[in-house]
Amino acid sequence: MNTFRTRRPLLVKASQCTHDDSIVTDVGKRPVHTGDWIIEGENHEQYVVDDIFFQRTFVATPWEPAEQEKKQYGC
Repeated sequence: MNTFRTRRPLLVKASQCTHDDSIVTDVGKRPVHTGDWIIEGENHEQYVVDDIFFQRTFVATPWEPAEQEKKQYGC
């Protein structure tokens, strides 16, 4: 029997740091260096990843708010 891992699409907010700083994550205070990315997950948790990992793992998704698309979602 083979073992497989599934990947579900996950929308996250990400911003690239322009200067050294630090943020508080769920595991404590983390340093952020110029060029690193701060990622905010579904539950507003924050992670720090370096640029190389970010470029290999994430892809930009064009996003337009529902107001601009003039579509109604839900009831």
